[in-house]
Amino acid sequence: MSIRVLIVDDSATVRFKLKGLLEKQEIEVEQAGNVSEALGKMDAGSIDVVVTDLKMPGIDGSKLVKSVAGSDLYGSVPVVVLTSSEERDDRLHTTEVGAVAYFNKAGLDEELFVATIRRFAAQKVRTRGFEQGSRLDQLTGLANRRHGVERLTEELAKLERYGHVFAVALLDIDHFKQINDTLGHLAGDDVLRRLAGELRSVSRASDLVIRWGGEEFLFAFPATTVAQAAAIVERFREHLASAPILLENGGQSVAVTVSGGVTEAEKGDTLASLVQRADKGLYRAKETGRNRLLLWKSGELVPVAAA
Repeated sequence: MSIRVLIVDDSATVRFKLKGLLEKQEIEVEQAGNVSEALGKMDAGSIDVVVTDLKMPGIDGSKLVKSVAGSDLYGSVPVVVLTSSEERDDRLHTTEVGAVAYFNKAGLDEELFVATIRRFAAQKVRTRGFEQGSRLDQLTGLANRRHGVERLTEELAKLERYGHVFAVALLDIDHFKQINDTLGHLAGDDVLRRLAGELRSVSRASDLVIRWGGEEFLFAFPATTVAQAAAIVERFREHLASAPILLENGGQSVAVTVSGGVTEAEKGDTLASLVQRADKGLYRAKETGRNRLLLWKSGELVPVAAA
């Protein structure tokens, strides 16, 4: 099991010493000299354990413990305190706000320290597995609706607070009932899986693809304008329309197209109002011939033109 630890200490000497100790045990190490830098590195979501000092200039380590420990934002990363402080109140406070272990730098039992890191890293990996399982649609491997709602709600909050623009596209497979009726539900499931794979292949690292329900998929584009999002989805629609899906059972090919609506989030939007606009675009696309995208522009639905 690969372990990645973030060491947070304003002393480069201490960081260097701990880095050497952990790397001898084949544990990967990231370093930060203060709390702000540490939180920046946490955004990657790949840290298994944080080891932090308490007494640092600026924001002290207890604030880092409180911010990270048990937070869904950072994936419930365990935080170990390693400090020169021998004050009982410091130990009590950091334990109360979520530290999983507390060590003094003086006379550090290195073997116990490393064993503690390994124990909580293993726990984090198990937790990550459970979290991923609860967030994924079992058939397609995409984000499920529950997780999608959580992420979209977060993006709406960022829009309200910081003005972060984002767009969504709601897509639906055309004539999917006909595929199920003529080829069977196993073939229909295969189409859903393969379409999900195609959506993942065109998505960027920052995008989120959600199985919204049945044969509906919601594509979320953080930090993306509606025009940029529409261009991405239109390229996907064109590719899908020109390349039949090859099924697993029997190698049969099936022509699959999608219709969709694209819209940009607006200040004051609720999740319901945002998805409702995209759904209206999808519904109109179905009404006007299918295999097309419509986007909201200046309060009106207009066809998406090929880039």
